[in-house]
Amino acid sequence: MPSILPILTDEDPRLRRRAQDVAAVDGSVRRLVDDLIATLLDFRGRIGFGRAIAAPQVGADLRIVALHLGASPFALINPLITWRSAETMDVWDDCLSVPGRLVRLRRHRSISLSYLDERGDRRHWEKLPADLSELVQHEIDHLDGVLMLDRAEGDDAIQPLSARSCLPAVASPPHRITLEGIAAASRLIDPVFLHSPQFLCEALAEELDCALTLKLETLNPIRSFKGRGADHFVREARARGERRPLVCASAGNWGQALAYVGRGRGERIEVFAADSVNPLKAQRMRQLGAVLHLGGRDFDEAKTLARAYAEQRGAWLVEDGLEPEIGEGAGSIAVELLAAGRPPDVVLVPLGNGALLNGMARWIKAAAPGTRVIGVAASGAPCMAHSWQAGRPVAATSVSTIADGVAVRTPIAEAVADMLPLVDEVRLVDDAVIVDAMQRVHRHAGVVVEPAGVLGVAALIADSTSFRGLQVATVLCGGNLADEDRRRYLA
Repeated sequence: MPSILPILTDEDPRLRRRAQDVAAVDGSVRRLVDDLIATLLDFRGRIGFGRAIAAPQVGADLRIVALHLGASPFALINPLITWRSAETMDVWDDCLSVPGRLVRLRRHRSISLSYLDERGDRRHWEKLPADLSELVQHEIDHLDGVLMLDRAEGDDAIQPLSARSCLPAVASPPHRITLEGIAAASRLIDPVFLHSPQFLCEALAEELDCALTLKLETLNPIRSFKGRGADHFVREARARGERRPLVCASAGNWGQALAYVGRGRGERIEVFAADSVNPLKAQRMRQLGAVLHLGGRDFDEAKTLARAYAEQRGAWLVEDGLEPEIGEGAGSIAVELLAAGRPPDVVLVPLGNGALLNGMARWIKAAAPGTRVIGVAASGAPCMAHSWQAGRPVAATSVSTIADGVAVRTPIAEAVADMLPLVDEVRLVDDAVIVDAMQRVHRHAGVVVEPAGVLGVAALIADSTSFRGLQVATVLCGGNLADEDRRRYLA
C-alpha cells in the first residue's frame, strides 16, 4: 500500500538541494511515485488544493513530480523544459511546502518539456496552457532547490492565503466537459456500450509502420459509439428534473443512439434527417422506435427543420456536440483506452460535431498529456478543421463527402471552443483515402466500418511517415454501412 509521507516546509534545508536525476525507472521509483500521489491526494483532501508534488517536498532527492489534474494521476521523471515562450505573466502562487502564504512572481506563459513516464519511456508535452505551465515551472523549481519565496517580486509580494479571493489568478476557465462527468459515465453507462474491444492490429500496423491499436465501437446494438453519449445525457438530464420531450437532427447514428436509449426508458424520440439519409440508418432509427422526419438537402438543413419543430412544440432539440454530457459519455472511451497500459504517443479521432474528439481529448490531456490528440475530418466537410485553425466557428456553404456521419456544414460554437485548449492538430483526408482505409480495415481486422468511422486510419494512410515507429491508437466509431455501399466499397 502507498504511504502518506510528511511534507517538508520552507524551514527545512533539504528543500534547498538540487535533486538528482533518476538513473533507472525501477520498482523503487514507481513505489515513490505511488507514495507521492497518495501524499498529494491526502493533502488535497485535508486542505482543499494541490495538483502536484515534487519528490524533494517529501525529502526524496530525485527529479520526480507527481501530478493529479482530475483524471488518472501521472508522473514526470527527469523533466526538462525544452522551450519557453517569450511572453511572461504575473501569478500568485501557493505551495504545499510554504503553508498559509501566497507569493507573487513571474512565470513564462507557456513551456514545452520532455520527461520519462513511469515505464521509462521518453514523452513530450508541448506548449502547455498558462495554468499548467505555471504549475510545472513551480514543481521544476522544487527539483532545483528553489522555493517560490525566492522569486517574490515587490514589497507586497507575500500575502496570507486568506487573501486568495482578492487576488488575480492564472487559471483556465472551467471546461464544459467535466472529468467528474467522464468518470461517472465510465461507471454508469449501459454496459452494452462499455468496454469495447481494443487490440494491436499487427497486419495493419506492419503496413503503416507503426504500432496501431484499434478500439472497436461497432460491436453494440447500434453499431456506433454514440450510445455512450446518449445514455449518459438522458440519464443526467432526467435526474436534473428535465422533462421536455426530445427531438434531434441526425445523419443516422445519433438518431439511433437516442432512439435506443429512449425506447429503454419508454420515451418518444423524434428525429429529423436529410432526404439523402443512409437508408440503413433510416431503417434502424424506425426499428428502434423513433419517429423519423425527412427533409432538407443535408444534415444542417434537417437541423434547421428540427429546431423549428422543437420550438413550436416546447420540445428539447438535443444537439450532438452541444450538450456537454454527450461529450462526457464519449470521453469514457478514452478512460478505457488509457487503462489498457502505456499511453499511446498519438490518438487519431474522427471529427464531426466534436463530441467524440472533445470528450476523449478532455480525459487524455488530464491523464496522459504527453499523448498528442489529432482530430480527423473529411476534406469535403472541412468546417471544423477550419474552425480549429481560426479559433472560431467557420461555416461552409456546402459539403461533399461519402463520410455522411461527419458531414457538418455549420459548426457548433461551443464545440469549437471546447477543442481549442485540448486538440493538438486537425487533419483532413480525401474520400479516396477513406475508401482505402475501409478496405484495409476490412481485410486486416475483419471489421466493416462506415466512412466516418475509419477517418483515423485514413489519416495514417495519407501521411504514414509522420507516425512511423510511434504507438498510435484510433477509434473505429461506426459500422452502419448500407448494402449498396458495402458492395461499392468493400467488394
